[in-house]
Amino acid sequence: MNQVLAILIAVFLAGTAYFLCAIFRHGTCDMGKMFNLLVIVGSMVTGIYLCIHAVALALASEFDGGWLGIAGFILAAFSIQQAIIIFRELFAKRVDPTTDGSHVKKSD
Repeated sequence: MNQVLAILIAVFLAGTAYFLCAIFRHGTCDMGKMFNLLVIVGSMVTGIYLCIHAVALALASEFDGGWLGIAGFILAAFSIQQAIIIFRELFAKRVDPTTDGSHVKKSD
């Protein structure tokens, strides 16, 4: 599959999933967070393609293929981690602080 096509499909699917989750969970979608997610998804696909191309490059130059594979893996792993964090923020439970004063130590 073409890398640009893979990025477009991944961005569309992740964007739709994030939008729907945000709408059903909060009633609104934060465009800034969604944009960050879509850039991260593009980076993830790029990292995966770097790893794929590193295998072909390793046949011609082992060192270049190795370094490209390392960079692709780091980019893909970091992007996956950040995407998970962004989706977890959508489903985090909001805890309101107590205001009854029960946590305050009373002086004698």
